[in-house]
Amino acid sequence: QDKLAKEKHSSTLNFHKLSTQWRAVLRETKDKELRQDIEILSQTFARVMDCKDSVIESLATDLEEAEEQHAQALRSHLHNVDRLLQLQRCRLMCLEEGYGAQLEALKMEFEAERYKGGEG
Repeated sequence: QDKLAKEKHSSTLNFHKLSTQWRAVLRETKDKELRQDIEILSQTFARVMDCKDSVIESLATDLEEAEEQHAQALRSHLHNVDRLLQLQRCRLMCLEEGYGAQLEALKMEFEAERYKGGEG
């Protein structure tokens, strides 16, 4: 019976020792797997970041080009508006001169009629 107790005790110790060693092996294996996963995820993340950086750069370039086009269109529009204003001022000045000339002609005609009417 003493021998049986020693055997049980020895068996329990060996089982405990084996369990501890097995856990260490499993832990080491899991550690390697997790480190590989982390490395893969890190590389994937770096690729995704590079891709997104590239997209951001492309969009920034597109935005700069669009802003330049907008500025050019605005300058052209303002130039055209200035030309139209100048043209309109010239037309208005010509009309005012024509009006003034017609007014003077009417005044002279009126004065001539009045002068004639005063003699008759």
